[in-house]
Amino acid sequence: MGDWIQLPDVKPAHITAARQIKHVMTGDLNAEVNSNPVFPGKERHFLRAQLARIFASTTISPKGFYLDDEETNKMRPATAEEFPYPETEALKSLEAWANVTKSILKNGRQAYVAPAHMSDEEKEEYLSKMAEEDAQVDAYRALNEHTPCQGMETAFISKVVGDPQTYTKGEGTVCYAVNVIKSIRWPGAVTVSKGGKFTNVYVGYGVKRADSSFNPTSPPTVDEEPQDPVEQPEPTPLEAPKIPEEGQDPENDVDNE
Repeated sequence: MGDWIQLPDVKPAHITAARQIKHVMTGDLNAEVNSNPVFPGKERHFLRAQLARIFASTTISPKGFYLDDEETNKMRPATAEEFPYPETEALKSLEAWANVTKSILKNGRQAYVAPAHMSDEEKEEYLSKMAEEDAQVDAYRALNEHTPCQGMETAFISKVVGDPQTYTKGEGTVCYAVNVIKSIRWPGAVTVSKGGKFTNVYVGYGVKRADSSFNPTSPPTVDEEPQDPVEQPEPTPLEAPKIPEEGQDPENDVDNE
């Protein structure tokens, strides 16, 4: 519930370095990122790089919902006439969903930039070579076209929760079920859709799925309050307790001194 803090702009060097390490964040934006190889920044820079990676990989929409505007050269939502929102049953398929942005290339950008000292021919040759070695994956590709995670058949999981029954409402129909799309590659990234609306949410540690060799240490469990101890006799009294004689009941013994 503290103040909002604007993170710095992400740099390609931060993204390329973040891809090479695994780091569980402390929550302190000024904390050092102790890693090998060395991360060139503080935890605020690492957080911003992870957010860029998560956004590029898990921000999705129903396929056809976003269009490229030729006049502004920007992405815009389609109108209701251009894109009738699919029903719940149709959105169960991963083919009905698509990523929103282009992929991030190996250089930490979404495009290659030729060095300024090159000539026009050298720049063209350089960009062509980079495009062959690390091809750009365009936006709006279906989720079933994403590279599957290790040991899995897909990179996303789709399911429907709630009542899938379709009911008549006025002149049309309505379904109260919710489509849930979960990312396997980035645990914590979830997209939900219901009644012609959808949203992308991420609640996680900012750690990409890895193989079993990476096991981050979990926080220690919070111990319960111990019970109050029962009062006990002094284990080492100043005077030794009297030993009752044989046949004498210690409870009925009366000290006549």
